[in-house]
Amino acid sequence: MRVAVIGAGFSGLRAAMLLEQAGAEVVVFEARNRLGGRCETVVDDDGSVYEAGGEWIDADHARVLSLLREFSQEPISRPEWPRRLRFKGREANEATIWQDALEDDLRVESAAKEMCRDLRAPVWANGNAYDLDARNLGDFLREHTESDRGLWWVNSKYRSDEGDDLDRIGLLGWLGGFMHYLDREGDELSSHRFPGGASALCDRMAASLRQEVRFASVVRRVTQDTLGVTLQFEDGPTERFERVILTLPPRCLEDVVFEPPLGAAKRCAVEACGMSRAIKIALRYERAWWTESGWGGSLQTDEAIQQTWDGTLGERPVLNLYICGDEALQWLRQADPVQTAADQLAAIYPESAGQLLGGGLHDWINDPYARGAFSHLPPRYVLEHMPDIVPPEGRVHFAGEHTANWVGFIEGALESAERVVPEVVR
Repeated sequence: MRVAVIGAGFSGLRAAMLLEQAGAEVVVFEARNRLGGRCETVVDDDGSVYEAGGEWIDADHARVLSLLREFSQEPISRPEWPRRLRFKGREANEATIWQDALEDDLRVESAAKEMCRDLRAPVWANGNAYDLDARNLGDFLREHTESDRGLWWVNSKYRSDEGDDLDRIGLLGWLGGFMHYLDREGDELSSHRFPGGASALCDRMAASLRQEVRFASVVRRVTQDTLGVTLQFEDGPTERFERVILTLPPRCLEDVVFEPPLGAAKRCAVEACGMSRAIKIALRYERAWWTESGWGGSLQTDEAIQQTWDGTLGERPVLNLYICGDEALQWLRQADPVQTAADQLAAIYPESAGQLLGGGLHDWINDPYARGAFSHLPPRYVLEHMPDIVPPEGRVHFAGEHTANWVGFIEGALESAERVVPEVVR
């Protein structure tokens, strides 16, 4: 069997590996000139190494950890520094969080756990939960908090997970993700990173394949009949396969012409799937001024920079900023986002002034092959559309984190690969 995999991110590369193990002949096509999709490890000439895209591995992401072990790799543990919290100019940290914020946080968690008791997996199997599916996460947080500080804290925490403003996130979809966390003991979240960066693991995955990945291959038309699938690429040539796996993000799937057209349910599911508006700004410094100040670099704040952490993977210190939602769009209008970010940090921490060497803005919102950082589940999406995002259409199959239970995670990308391969080779 000859199979094409469109997209050389984690889902596409893992699917190709599993297909080859099942005896298929596989060709992987990638629109970019690199591997990894929405994961990209930047290596600068000055010794700076950091993640421009997906970065964190939770301790219960069993597929990611297993894949690392498959290539004799061990994840890097997150430094044990408490995260700083900053609200209206006052600072605390997770170990000494303000009492009103702590109580609101616990109140939200308790309400979410109680709701999850009546839900079953997968989340779209809860056909009687239309009221939850119609609501948004922002309203839920407002209902279960009593202080301004507590509302800010839970909003900041969950916005970071979802990658967008929480009025855009459906409550039922969020509860489906929250169900993954019910057995956690407290230290699993963002506990590890990739040794050498996520791109290094993608390199190993691609090197394990029998055929090289074909880069700069933008698929524009997918035509199928009873015998196979013909792919038309942007620069003209066509290729014929027995089966095709598409791992393109939803907005990019909308750019592909399908003959015959996708079914109405599939088209609606693709169009309705949310893509999070998130950017990263990496600041490269002469010295790790944050560790010199007795701080690990991790901050969540009500100011425009939203969130920071130590992103250093190489010789040169790097502080990553992660900004989501409407504020991310405002940052993209800045004439010099890197310098503006450094100036805002220096206003909070004067010891950083004069240390900046440079930096980079990584805009996943307008990236032509992403059109968003990762997927999320908007209000009314789960019950109206989520069951339709997964099934194949004839000989064309669909994978990617947007088709997984672990929506929005690298773990979900790998989950989707494990699900789609048996569809193809059965």
